[in-house]
Amino acid sequence: MSKKLHIEIFGRKYDLVGQSDQGYADEVASFVDEKMCEISRRSPGSPFSKLAMLSAINIAHELFQLKDQQQEINSALDGKTRSIIKNIEEEVQSLKR
Repeated sequence: MSKKLHIEIFGRKYDLVGQSDQGYADEVASFVDEKMCEISRRSPGSPFSKLAMLSAINIAHELFQLKDQQQEINSALDGKTRSIIKNIEEEVQSLKR
């Protein structure tokens, strides 16, 4: 069921409709707000739209980095899992002899 959510980012209030609870919406809004404040400190006087776009690009960059890291972790785990399974199968075969 959809809920009305109220958040504030960079001094602007927004009303959203979503499935999340207010606490989660506040946490996400706080993250975006912090990113916009960080960008604003590095680019003082920039218009809101530029800060929002730079923040979105930075957040997307972080997401892509995390996805790449997760793929590397999954690949490493897959390799280790295959190695363990191979070792177990070899051990079982040696016990059958």
